[in-house]
Amino acid sequence: MSEKLVLYVGEMNISCWSMRAFVALAAKGLDFEERTISLRQDKDRALRRRVSPTGRVPVLHHGARVIPDSLAILEYLEETFPPPAHPGLWPADREARARARWLAAAMHSGFQKLRESMSFNLCFLPRQPKPTPEALADAAEMLGYFEDALGRKTAAGPFLLGTFSGADVMYAPAIVRLTAFRVPLDAAPHAGAYMEAVLSHPAVKRWMDEARALPPAETY
Repeated sequence: MSEKLVLYVGEMNISCWSMRAFVALAAKGLDFEERTISLRQDKDRALRRRVSPTGRVPVLHHGARVIPDSLAILEYLEETFPPPAHPGLWPADREARARARWLAAAMHSGFQKLRESMSFNLCFLPRQPKPTPEALADAAEMLGYFEDALGRKTAAGPFLLGTFSGADVMYAPAIVRLTAFRVPLDAAPHAGAYMEAVLSHPAVKRWMDEARALPPAETY
């Protein structure tokens, strides 16, 4: 398809859901335009409602098509720009693909206490507040998912399913949180190397470099 890809995002040091869509597009090697809508200024979501049926970001515009929600964007990109012409977001193996999808869905719908206590914008402050016990319990559950997936993978590579996948895309902002808040990894001996691999991925690093260049936002 020759239509232009336009991704609407929030501030890069605030909008972790936007990060997921951005990383997916970058990981696929796609040429796209990034347009930022300030979440701090768009309190009533009026600007976001102009470009998204949900009034939220991220939202992808591809020609006349409008795709809101990070996970839906991942699926759309995989169908529209499939391998081998573009890197795949889901493993070719059916069992691995199912595991990648449920891991991604678990991130999409869960870990609410971690999100609340370890808000993404707080990761960019000089010092982070102490997370709640409930957030640390969510973090322990997430690290358990990492350990289990890393122990089961059959493909070579440092990521949850071996090669970088949609599951890693979905957990990338959470890994920023776990790292910034210095969550102990004592019970997850393989998670540290995995998390370092995700943070070193060019698509993730591209977002994080831009996010760190922005003024910190203690609140929004």
